[in-house]
Amino acid sequence: MPPPRHNKDLITILTKKILPWWEHNGLTRLVTSANTLKEFKKQTLPDSIHVSVKKRRGKKVAVRSPRLFNNTSLRVATWPEDGQESLRYPVLACVLNGQADFHIADYVVHCPQEHFILFNANVPQPNGDAPHFEGEDFSQRYCEVLWLMAPPAVTHRIHAWMCYSQGNKHWGEPLFSYALLERLEMVTFFNSFIQEVTERPSGYRKMAEVSFQAFLLLFIRELSEGRYSHSSQEKSSVHDSPQLQSNPMELAIRHINHHLNQNLTIQSVADVVYMSRSNFIHCFQQETGRSFNQYLTSRRLEEATRLLSEGAITINIVCRLIGLSPAQFRKLFQKYYGTSPAQFVAAQKEKTI
Repeated sequence: MPPPRHNKDLITILTKKILPWWEHNGLTRLVTSANTLKEFKKQTLPDSIHVSVKKRRGKKVAVRSPRLFNNTSLRVATWPEDGQESLRYPVLACVLNGQADFHIADYVVHCPQEHFILFNANVPQPNGDAPHFEGEDFSQRYCEVLWLMAPPAVTHRIHAWMCYSQGNKHWGEPLFSYALLERLEMVTFFNSFIQEVTERPSGYRKMAEVSFQAFLLLFIRELSEGRYSHSSQEKSSVHDSPQLQSNPMELAIRHINHHLNQNLTIQSVADVVYMSRSNFIHCFQQETGRSFNQYLTSRRLEEATRLLSEGAITINIVCRLIGLSPAQFRKLFQKYYGTSPAQFVAAQKEKTI
């Protein structure tokens, strides 16, 4: 079977295979990787998924190349003797044809057609150099896998690529990068799906299924109507990082502004823009004239005053939306504005009378 070369092939795969499979089966045919076999087996596995033990032979090798923003690898570490690597971002694999055997950490997941596996960040996984087959004789075997990734969320970019295993041969298509020009929320749906599956909060199943379906529908429509910029280039491995085209500090600021409700730290935002902690601190100070914590606190309080001025939600809800506890919020608000949040709300109400 010839590999797909154009976006119309990807549209066909998404519309004829991935979307119908997901609508029919949802999460019942998805598994998520873990650092040990014991952890992996804690999830409910489909009857069609089989697992076997395969210990690693070699040692872990940390990737020590400079973490520069526009010239870096997604790899965190490698296990050269075992053909494994760990990545900074989650990757979703969809088995399109045949059965793919994925060597993950110290075990192998035997994943048949119409199944999905989410490779969590920092978990050892196949590096794409060898066929996805296990066993003594796989000369007659063949499989196809579609991979999807969105690193980082603030780039509004989806990466989709194919790999093929036939006998003792393995090859991958050039990584295709789709920068959506209008439906940027598509990436939000994809990352919401990843977050629900990874963190598994109460009621996560329905949210995960709906989020991924929404992502697929938007992806298909944007590809069909040509609302994207498309680029591809040969890679030594399908897991190599594509270059990102925005200024790292612009992306960092955008990420902060869009995620004020989360537990933002210097390290977490530095990771988003592929920078070391020390380099990020220096560049952020130069760009904004403020430290990271000063900027974050300022933005949270600015957003809080905007929300309180509208008068539609309570102070406790505002706290949740800006990522602060009520006690933290009251203390910071009093320090910066010389009044309490309750007094500020009362003053805003008087102005409207």
